[in-house]
Amino acid sequence: MNITDMKKLEVKQVVSLKKLNKKYTERLMDVGVYESAIVTLLNIIAMGRLYLLEVDDIEICIRREDALLIEVKNI
Repeated sequence: MNITDMKKLEVKQVVSLKKLNKKYTERLMDVGVYESAIVTLLNIIAMGRLYLLEVDDIEICIRREDALLIEVKNI
């Protein structure tokens, strides 16, 4: 399962960021998105192209292409 499979306000745990390129993974880790982090999908905006996530009280927006590569699981 990946972030694009989540429903609005669903809470999941990040399993893997390995499919993303290394530089982007480092940027995500700087804002708290890392393996085992708990993420909440707040909204899907811009006609499904952007995903608004909350991680550790920080809201970030990622592109659909990147959300497809972040694996998550139920907690």
